[in-house]
Amino acid sequence: MKTIKQHIMTYTDKQIENAKRNYNSFLKIETLADYDVENIGWIVANQRMEYNNKIVSRILRGDVELANEWKLFFLTEEVKKDQKESERKAKLNINKEASSDILAPIKNLKKLGEFGKWLNTKGNKFRKEHFNKSYTQESVNAFLETL
Repeated sequence: MKTIKQHIMTYTDKQIENAKRNYNSFLKIETLADYDVENIGWIVANQRMEYNNKIVSRILRGDVELANEWKLFFLTEEVKKDQKESERKAKLNINKEASSDILAPIKNLKKLGEFGKWLNTKGNKFRKEHFNKSYTQESVNAFLETL
């Protein structure tokens, strides 16, 4: 197994900081009070608690290999989170670019901000367009009718 030192160069400072924070908060002996026993049940909560506490106890007793495995796990989770966020942003940018022709009449009227507010109004049937940035001619026409 590779050690953390061999991987550090591939992570950002923010990823390392978040992974350390998550790892350190993971390193606590849990009780049933740490679980939502009413919703998951006593048996499941107890199993999760015992599983977690077994790992944490081994790490706290000095199991360096297990500690490195969990540190790497938290670093990997941070990378996955950042990759997912990058993919989400790229998709939004692609959607915005593809919708630029559709938005041209609103941009010409300098009403893009108002269009965004109108889209994000509760109950607006086009509201999801505000979040995924994939605008339709139908929503643009509906907005232009409100002017």
